[in-house]
Amino acid sequence: MRRILRSPLLHFFVIAGVIFGIYSLLDDTPEAPPPDAISLSVAEAQNMRERFAAVWNRQPTPAEMDGLLSNWAREEAMVREALRLGLDSGDAAIRQRLAQKMEFIGESGAAVLVPDEAALAAFVETHRERFALPARYAFEQVLLDEQDPGEIEALRVKLQEGADPMLIGRGAMLPPALPLTGAPAIDRSFGSGFHSALAELPKGQWQGPVQSAYGLHLIRITDSAAPELPPLEAIRDRVEAEWRAAKAKEMGAAFSEALMERYEITLPSSEEVLAQ
Repeated sequence: MRRILRSPLLHFFVIAGVIFGIYSLLDDTPEAPPPDAISLSVAEAQNMRERFAAVWNRQPTPAEMDGLLSNWAREEAMVREALRLGLDSGDAAIRQRLAQKMEFIGESGAAVLVPDEAALAAFVETHRERFALPARYAFEQVLLDEQDPGEIEALRVKLQEGADPMLIGRGAMLPPALPLTGAPAIDRSFGSGFHSALAELPKGQWQGPVQSAYGLHLIRITDSAAPELPPLEAIRDRVEAEWRAAKAKEMGAAFSEALMERYEITLPSSEEVLAQ
């Protein structure tokens, strides 16, 4: 009995049973009609009408509705005949689409999962880098014309003694001062990695020079904030969405693994294939 309970095949049937049960509850696809009959319910036709209205922002006319219904019947007949003739066999696009549908079935159970606060808090803690606010800096900057270290130091001293930053350096489209701004936004304005240099500067003193994508700057940090996790209630919707996506991936992987256990798989080695 213990061996049976540990059997991957049993696990597959349990997982598949649960997932197919959920799928059957969510799936509103009608039962397949007899092979020689083509029929469409009023509800399905109304769905077609709603899709038309969503695209064209109006209801279809009677003539347009007749056209939609006629086209559906023709497509259904074509699909059935193609399947009867085996035209789906060996078609890579159809194989991929069927595999995608099975992946959807494998992951669909995650849609009905409802996490508690403890599960979401644990998920956030495990993935802090996803949800933490980045380091932020507020600073003033002067873009320099000078390249000589001695002259740059003289300008830094003047600024530290109270000189007007607007009268020093050269004009540019860059803002002379920024409020508390996240590191990614700073790098978008000044160039990749610029915020890293700011982390090394003391607050309240003109320092530099600091290299940006535009040249050399003198910088005065006026405020800063370290990376921090916002409270769960502030990001709950995002956390729950990512938690559910992770669960869907886990369930899909388990479903796929159980499915593979049903088959004896024989594949050529990559060396054999590449040697031809």
